[in-house]
Amino acid sequence: MKRTFLSPGRMLMTTLAAIALVLGLGATSASADDGLSPSNKSTLVPDYTEMLWSLVGSQSEEEIDRIANSGHDVQLLLDPKAGKILAAIDTESTFTPSALTRLGPGCSTDSLCMLNSVPNGYIGTGELYGTWSSVYKYATGDRAGTFRYNGLDWTHPARTTVNLPDRETITYIARY
Repeated sequence: MKRTFLSPGRMLMTTLAAIALVLGLGATSASADDGLSPSNKSTLVPDYTEMLWSLVGSQSEEEIDRIANSGHDVQLLLDPKAGKILAAIDTESTFTPSALTRLGPGCSTDSLCMLNSVPNGYIGTGELYGTWSSVYKYATGDRAGTFRYNGLDWTHPARTTVNLPDRETITYIARY
């Protein structure tokens, strides 16, 4: 009987791949090209796929390793062919429901901001349901954010500003 031993790095990748299979994480054809990926489904458990794709290339290997090995609840985006983790999110420390706090009226460069007749700024992390009418521009500030309008959730990376061609009514916001 021949025994095969895996190096510690290879063992970690094998373990992560097995976990991904058990959790049902598979390859996806999503693109991170434009940073905008609509989703028409809404669930009680957040789907972190779009946010993970938005982080590809922006996290160092050290940051990804720190998150992946933190012992917290994490979400990972894997490239099984390369045996590499492309992006990681610590869902225990980055998402706390109902922790968004209104900043004014007004916005700062780091706040989530929606512009209509009054600037609507929010700081912190979490999610908030409401009605913000006639929004013509919004920005994520220093964190990734999600905005819901026309039945779609739009998730963008930090430091993204979106100029809308028509005024929209936003019914949900989230910061991660």
